[in-house]
Amino acid sequence: MTVVNVNPEARSHLVKFLSDVLGQEFPSSLDLRTFVELMSQHTDALIESEKVADSDAEGCFQILFFELQEEKDTAVMLPLVGLITSALTGSESKAKLRLKILANLYNALCSDDKVPEGQIRVDVLLAIIKYAGKTQQSAMLHGYFDLLDELMVKWNLSLSDKRTLFVEVSKALEAEELNDKAHQFLIRYLATFDDTSDAVDTSKAAQGAIGAIRKPILCFMERHNLLGMTAMQQLENDAEYGKLYELLRIFSVGKLREYLNFYEAEKGTMERYGLEHEECIANMRLLSLCSLATEHEEIPYAAIAETLEVPLEEVEYWVVATTTAKLMDAKMDQLQQVVMISRCTHRVFEHSQWKQLAERLTTWKINVRNILETIQRTQVIQAQSVP
Repeated sequence: MTVVNVNPEARSHLVKFLSDVLGQEFPSSLDLRTFVELMSQHTDALIESEKVADSDAEGCFQILFFELQEEKDTAVMLPLVGLITSALTGSESKAKLRLKILANLYNALCSDDKVPEGQIRVDVLLAIIKYAGKTQQSAMLHGYFDLLDELMVKWNLSLSDKRTLFVEVSKALEAEELNDKAHQFLIRYLATFDDTSDAVDTSKAAQGAIGAIRKPILCFMERHNLLGMTAMQQLENDAEYGKLYELLRIFSVGKLREYLNFYEAEKGTMERYGLEHEECIANMRLLSLCSLATEHEEIPYAAIAETLEVPLEEVEYWVVATTTAKLMDAKMDQLQQVVMISRCTHRVFEHSQWKQLAERLTTWKINVRNILETIQRTQVIQAQSVP
């Protein structure tokens, strides 16, 4: 951020500077609104002028932002901020400089001692995010994205504003081809519809489903229960997206054979959504082995080969691939041709998984009790045998 000396004459000095740069005469004494309108009207000329260094242009706007901070009436400030952001985002020329100036505006409005109402901050942040996506500068904003949860709590944002932010962040990241991060924010947007009766944009739900099918391991490791999301459930009986939901279900809880059957019947669906068959097969083999590992503590190589529909000699490759993806921990007994599972993450965690966990805890409890009782009996016998 460029540091400038702001004094009571700064506004008139800036107006004179503009007059010199643009070759036009402007009144030296202006009220705040007229001053903002003047700067907004000539933003492009100021930023793009060969007579003005980037640091000087940035400093001019710092004076404007300082003046704006002095306005206490939010109703007055809101449209003025809108004029400034519209002017700064109206051109893609010198996009990095414009984005830096927008960030300075955001920081000025969010200073600790002069914090305006949340709507102004949201509007400015949205302008920054949209412009960054439009000009492919989203990498500059990752610090803002990381703080988004904290900011939403601090600002006490409405559900509508939260949804808007999630969608715009997703769009900006997608424009930079940061698709994994973009999908994370899209899923967070869709999750806001859980436990509400709000109408869901099915096209966005479909976009989330497609991303989850393309990157099922990522979604799995992030513990997204996509099938349990209200937004996704609305795809199930949708005339356009019903088959997509069926495929999402297979990738969430099904095994390879189910996917292969779907592919044979619905190749057109796969092509329509740009899904690569070979990539899907590889992902489904990893997920199928993960499911198999939740069902058995020891798995014969032959059972894995049958489930994954691969030759016996490829079993160890897929076991290594699944453990590398951190879906499970396992050891291979090559002599006995058995895989021993020490840890495996459930693809979904619903009532049946809670029941299974309860049964295992009960078994462990009984085993520990038996061990303790055996130790106690041994101690008694030893005590009795002492003369």
